[in-house]
Amino acid sequence: MSEKRQFFGTDGVRAVANRHPMTPEFVMRLGQAAAAVLCDRSSGERPRCVLGRDTRASGEMLEAALAAGLNSAGVDVVLLGQVPTPAVAMLAAQTGASFGIVVSASHNPFHDNGVKLLHGNGRKLSDETEIAIEKIVLGTEKEMARPEGREIGRISRMTDAAERYVAHAVASMGGVRLDGMRVALDNAHGAASYTSALALEQLGAELMVFHSEPDGFNINENCGCTHGEEMERIVAQTKAHAGLAHDGDADRILLCDENASALDGDELMAVAAASMLRKGTLKHNTVAVTVMSNFGFDDLVSGLGGRVIRTAVGDRYVLEVMNERGLNFGGEQSGHIIFGDWATTGDGLIAGLQILRIMKETGEPLSELRKCLKKFPQASRNLRVRSKPPISDLIDAQKIIKETEKKLGDYGRVLLRFSGTEPLIRLLIEGRDVEYLEAQADKIASAVLAQIG
Repeated sequence: MSEKRQFFGTDGVRAVANRHPMTPEFVMRLGQAAAAVLCDRSSGERPRCVLGRDTRASGEMLEAALAAGLNSAGVDVVLLGQVPTPAVAMLAAQTGASFGIVVSASHNPFHDNGVKLLHGNGRKLSDETEIAIEKIVLGTEKEMARPEGREIGRISRMTDAAERYVAHAVASMGGVRLDGMRVALDNAHGAASYTSALALEQLGAELMVFHSEPDGFNINENCGCTHGEEMERIVAQTKAHAGLAHDGDADRILLCDENASALDGDELMAVAAASMLRKGTLKHNTVAVTVMSNFGFDDLVSGLGGRVIRTAVGDRYVLEVMNERGLNFGGEQSGHIIFGDWATTGDGLIAGLQILRIMKETGEPLSELRKCLKKFPQASRNLRVRSKPPISDLIDAQKIIKETEKKLGDYGRVLLRFSGTEPLIRLLIEGRDVEYLEAQADKIASAVLAQIG
């Protein structure tokens, strides 16, 4: 694709709240532009948008600005309050909304915020759709219509949005209950602070809840799924059968086994894929993952008669492949896991429940279930950078990468990519010799930092 997005990253628009582009003025215009691109007005009915947010204090300001922009574009807005991203996706589809919006910066610290846009079917936007919205925001396309009088949009509230989402998540268990299972839950002081505990309690789990007192400023602070060490501490303290941790908007999940050892997304997907292949519930016997997933995952799936398709980094690219090929399972190493029979996007609660369901059905603890995945060794680096030139312009790093790839041959790979949401470049090397991988990772990291660090 020749055109590049200016504001949208791998998961919406994200920045420091009240700093461009995450200002009320910008997001109001973003809402107007989204209405121009995403609304089908052919039915004659006024379009409707469902709008949810996480627990950041700045979410109130941005929610108000978005609602004003949408109303001015002739769109009715249904405020869902503080709910997880997958709840907005589910309710958009369930209520027949024209589209959905989430105000959240996911796993970022509280001073950041973001805007995620969803189609009315609950699915994320394509690059092309995001570019079309950006063109209107930037004024390179015709101005948005400004309806007047009775055509101006109105605002209403859905008071049971969280409960409706919880009912949907509980239904995904197919009647399997969690009675007798001790579960520790870390809500990251985020959007799942009410919903996940309610779902687990309804399913009969013996529940111990942590980091579930949001004050607008403590979201993701030394807790949640980006702090696996905290989940491990909690499980060791509570002697839980399993620990679940979310990120700020609860579209991701981290699980910890009864030995207080956290599982990454590859291990969780391996447990689920193996179970689905054995039960015959994996559509087309195929799972979609990103290029970041460990090659050991491919070995497991192929050994069970399945197939792995790899995509670019970002759960929306996984979702695109799932939708194109009629698949019902996929995800990311980072913990975005999509059970397509129940969710149109990464859903931390539903993913967590499905793993607990497998534990209950098999009678196996997570420490045993996770052994199905035999990982290839990896070395990774997340490096803070001051600029993001094309990867091909990192001349010295590219020389070392080519040398490394030649040495690894068919038994490894090197991935170097910029984060879509943070000033970071991510390096991953996978192969069989750990010492060699670490040494080459250090060399490539040094070359990168010397140029743009």
